[in-house]
Amino acid sequence: MDTITPTPHERFEILDLVHRYSTGIDTRDWALFASTFTDDAHVDFGFAQWEGAPSFTAFMRETHDPAGRTLHRMTNTVVTGIDPLTARTYGDAIVLQPDNVHGTIANAWYDDEIVRTPDGLRIRRRVVHMISMRAIGPNLVAEM
Repeated sequence: MDTITPTPHERFEILDLVHRYSTGIDTRDWALFASTFTDDAHVDFGFAQWEGAPSFTAFMRETHDPAGRTLHRMTNTVVTGIDPLTARTYGDAIVLQPDNVHGTIANAWYDDEIVRTPDGLRIRRRVVHMISMRAIGPNLVAEM
């Protein structure tokens, strides 16, 4: 994979897009979350696929609204192409059950195709490559 050096402004826009995605999930701000995708976005998690921002947002809302605390960390974002604009981001997610004690930790990388719209950058295509997913139980923080 060759890396491309974007301008500082382009890099900021890409990082802002990636961080709005994770912030939208963790704050349950589904309008913010949906604003990171084009209306016709294709999202592929391997185990399931969604066509369009509305259907993917509905899935994320259904799976995260009942959850306890969540933490989605998006790191190591690298621009991998300019035409089309593509980027790879590492993701770590902690999704606790409503008891905030038990839950799941997932690790993946995200390959995104990004387009510029009148409202800014949006993800048109996302392919998620899951690395691991495991259950977690009681920990010191959960018991505080």
